[in-house]
Parts: sequence; structure tokens; C-alpha cells
Amino acid sequence: MGVFNLITFVLFTVGSFAEQNIPDSTKENRLICEKKWVVLVAGSDGWNNYRHQADICHAYQLIKNNGIPKENIITMMVDDIAYNPRNPTPGKIINKPNGTDVYQGVVIDYKGKDVNKSNFLKIITGNKKDMRSIGTGKVVDGGPRDKIFINFVDRGATGILSFPDDYLYADELNDAFNSMNGNRTYEKMLLYIEANKAGSMFDGILSENKKILAMTAAGPRENSYRCYCNKSESGPYETCLGDLFSVTWMEDLDVPTSRQSAKTRSIFNDYREVRTNVTKSNVMIYGDFNNGREKLSSFIGYQVNYGNVSLGVQQSNETNIKTTVSSREMYESNIQYKLAHDKLSLPETLKLSAELHQNNKMRNVIDSVLKNIYSEIVKERPNIKSEIGDYDKPNYIKLNLSMFPCYRSILNQITKTCFFLPRNPYVLDKLTIFANMCVVDNQINQMVDNIINKSCSNIPKNIINVQ
Repeated sequence: MGVFNLITFVLFTVGSFAEQNIPDSTKENRLICEKKWVVLVAGSDGWNNYRHQADICHAYQLIKNNGIPKENIITMMVDDIAYNPRNPTPGKIINKPNGTDVYQGVVIDYKGKDVNKSNFLKIITGNKKDMRSIGTGKVVDGGPRDKIFINFVDRGATGILSFPDDYLYADELNDAFNSMNGNRTYEKMLLYIEANKAGSMFDGILSENKKILAMTAAGPRENSYRCYCNKSESGPYETCLGDLFSVTWMEDLDVPTSRQSAKTRSIFNDYREVRTNVTKSNVMIYGDFNNGREKLSSFIGYQVNYGNVSLGVQQSNETNIKTTVSSREMYESNIQYKLAHDKLSLPETLKLSAELHQNNKMRNVIDSVLKNIYSEIVKERPNIKSEIGDYDKPNYIKLNLSMFPCYRSILNQITKTCFFLPRNPYVLDKLTIFANMCVVDNQINQMVDNIINKSCSNIPKNIINVQ
């Protein structure tokens, strides 16, 4: 081989070897790059649920000011509050008495009928194809180094989070987590869940090795609490302006002294702070406790220039004592307060009294139907009563994944035959007994259909919006 050919061969060989060992910069950058994804969900509609959208708008402002890019924040809210006829400040939403507008600048990716269980699950699992023609089409396009923060604010029941027209069951959420984990679409995930009995979505269900941590406003058997509800606080809004757990964690981060430490605050630090200040229910954590040592800012960012206060973020009055009310008690107490304290005309008084009377009448119908279903099941299966408890006082039984097909079947049958469950918030506190049945016997739904049909044969039609 000539000298020239030898040199050429050596150079070619060295060049080929070097090329094979040059790192794939695209791959390396993709692995090194870490994104933060934020999903904000207000799962309700209507003026009576004002607080849910107010909470989510506040969260949006906080997180946007923490430096999370808009393209990485995905927001779901029906958006029927800001311009609702009952809004005394059209185009504005507040989250505390005399608070600043938290609605301005909020980018809502999914609104109206797009706020539903199916879309939510597709969004968090990164299903771009199915979401392409819906809303903005944004989904969590996560990778193995990404952090995901989900803030879900809504009504809830045993093993359920509610959307306007459907229920999200704990097993469905867990399946989504398993899919995300298998596809490596996140490194770690953090959830803040505001709902009644929110702990039942995770207690005994959320794995401790999926790198997911959930903080809930209440335990599996508890209601969460609304706040800023009294006339002296909500004024002309005549509804609750916030939820206690939600405004507690956010208002604390709004305070300048807290913002200074926000970069280094761990999730456990935040949990202790919130749990100390939410005394009406037990704030709980579930899942992978290793996440608790992570900095909260690694999920929701932090304000670099904490000396400046954004117009979108409210300042908290640290001495403010919030009056609270159970989410289950608000409707009736609000009307009773107006009848006792407001200067109403006779027609207004009669209208409110009639509304309250009709709501209580429909409550009785619902209770009668559900009690009858329970009684007929116990009649056929008398031994089950000691395990599941009474209709009005169900035993506490920890849920498991295998009970959900049975539970879902019973509730779907009630919705189909009797009344539309998601559109009647009053029922949410009545569903635990059916969950218990399915934990004790996950095939019991097979005997329930005929009982439901008989129990609902002579009830009024169009039972809706029973509070």
C-alpha cells in the first residue's frame, strides 16, 4: 500500500471511529433538557361553584409569575363565571375579599363541554392525536426528565372526582398514571387535589414506587371546606370566593417573605405549612414520599424578582381569619342567611323560599330512592349489612382497584334509570355505601340492576341540580 493510501486509510479509520463516538447532541440535549408541565383543572360549572374557577385562575397567575412558560401550562375550566349575569364585576374573578382580578391574562385551553374526563385523561397521557381538533390541542408532551404538577379543584365523593357531566374514578386516574410511567413521560409528578373525600382517590391505590406524590384537601372520609363565604366577605358575589386548602397554599406563596424562601422550600415543608393552617379537614399526602424531599419550585417554579408584585397575584393578609363552611352545607345555609338578613322584597322572599322547598323535596326523593336500593340489597344479602354499615352511616372501608368496575356499573345504572348523578351534587355524599358494597363483593352489581329499575319506576322526571 502506497504512503498516500496508507495515510488516507488511517485518516478514514480514525475519522470513522471518532464519528461513531461523537455523542448524539440531539439525543443528549433531549435527555438533559428538563421541562416543567402544569395542568390546572376546575371540574365544575355554575355560579354556585364560583370558587373552583377562582382557585384555578389564582393558580395560573401564581405559576405564570413563577416563570413557567405559557406553552407548558394547560388550563381546563368551563369559563362561565367571569361574564356570568350574577357577576357584579363582569370580566373579573377574585379569590378573596377585595382581591385583585385573577382572570385577566389566563389562557384557557379547554372550556365549555371540552371540560370532561375523557379529555383530561388524554391531556395528561399526551394523546396529541385525539386532542388535535379540541380546544388548543395542548397536551403534556413529557419526557423522562420532566416534572408534572396537576392542580385539580372540584367536587368529589368516595373514589370519585366530578366533572360537569361525568365522573373520574380513581382506577381510571391510576390507569393513566401507569400508562405515563410505562411510556416514561415524566420523571416525577406532584398533585394538589381539592375535593371532598379527595384522599379516597389515592388511599391504598396510588403506588409508592411510581414517583408520584399527591396532596389532598381532605382524607378519604372527610369533606373539604369552602371559605370567604359570608356576606361580610363575599359581598355582592353572594357565593364562596375560594376553597380553604387551595387559598391556603397559594396565599402563603403570595406573601413576600414566603416568596423569598420559595426556591428552596421542599414539598414536605409546604405540606406542613398547609396542614397547620387547614384545621377543618386533614390535609393528606399519598404515594412516593421520596418526592416530598423535592423542592416545590422544581414543579411550579419560583419568582426570581420577588420584590415586584404582579398585578395578577393577590397579597395575603396573614392575620385574616377565614370563615369556613362544609362544601355539603353551603347551599342551604346561604339561602337561609339571605332570608334572615337581606332586605328582600316579598316576591324575592317567596322565590327563595320556593327554591329551598323544591330542593329539599328533591333531596327527599333522592334519599328515598337510594335508601330503597340499599334496603333491597340488604334484604337479599342480610349478612352484608354488618360489613358495609347503614345507608346514613356507612362503615369506612379502604377501596381497592378491583371494586371499581362494580361501583361504576351501579352508578351508571342509577344515572341511566333514575337521575343523572353528575348533575345532582347532593348525591355525592350518598355514594359511599355503594362503594362499600363493591369492596365486599365486586360482583354485587349483577344483582342490582333489577332493584334499581324497580326503585326508580315512579319518581319525578328531570331531577337536576339538587344541591
